[in-house]
Amino acid sequence: MNEPQGAPEPSSPSPAQIAATIALLGDDRGPVLTAARERLLRWGDAALLPLREGAECEHVRTRARCRALLRTIEVRDSLRRFGRLRIGRGGRGSAPALLEGAVLLASMVRTFVPGADELGRRLRVEANRLRREFAGRSLPTCARLLAGRLHDQIGLQGGNASVLELDHVLVDRVLHQGTGVPVTLSLIYLLVARWAGLSAAGVAMPDHFLVRLHGVRPVLVDPFHGGRSVTKADCARYLRSTGHDQVAEHLRDLTDREVLIHYLRALRRAAKYRAVPESQQTLGRALDLLETS
Repeated sequence: MNEPQGAPEPSSPSPAQIAATIALLGDDRGPVLTAARERLLRWGDAALLPLREGAECEHVRTRARCRALLRTIEVRDSLRRFGRLRIGRGGRGSAPALLEGAVLLASMVRTFVPGADELGRRLRVEANRLRREFAGRSLPTCARLLAGRLHDQIGLQGGNASVLELDHVLVDRVLHQGTGVPVTLSLIYLLVARWAGLSAAGVAMPDHFLVRLHGVRPVLVDPFHGGRSVTKADCARYLRSTGHDQVAEHLRDLTDREVLIHYLRALRRAAKYRAVPESQQTLGRALDLLETS
């Protein structure tokens, strides 16, 4: 990049250096383009504003490559923030971290994802209404009220189980359009239930997902099928019919970390043919963080 080989990288690049490097993004020579891209990524925040300006410039190639770099920086920032999250072991107080984790994962495969604060405000509105309705009610009644609010009034429902669409996995899209896969619908039920004052945990079965509401007699809720309550006997029949004999293992409470692992795996499968390779790699690193920490 017109500097002697081995020259030290400037710790604080000047505006002129950044502008000159961005101009090289329009160069079609592979080594020049690669060097410019890597240098801007190393400069990070210092290059953000000039890159945003470059993303609106008249030169088509430069504009497109600035936008691609901004997206790369956004994805990396999401992964960095995800790695700093402290995902709880379940319980009422873990709803914010659980939602933040799901939103950060979504932002790795899609731009313009609403923030966790925005989605959380919407969910807490529903939770606050339910909290008042739950007062003095039995747990089975609370389960029916939860399903009535989220399925009957909000319109959350299961989609085509044989087709895994990205919009049916992303939590913000499911909230917007109402149709989702079992794990995302269960994630929303978990969040609302906890904010409404209930203790709830995810339960993963093969190709399905449930929510357990805790009490003297816990209740299993199936968000994919309208939030209906199901029994352990129902689950045992389903498991055995699909060739799984370890009923107790499949009906245990998951930690919030495990819930996010299931959400992330569904997201990776749904984004396989739509996300750029870098997003897939970033999701892989996020999965490593969840599975090894």
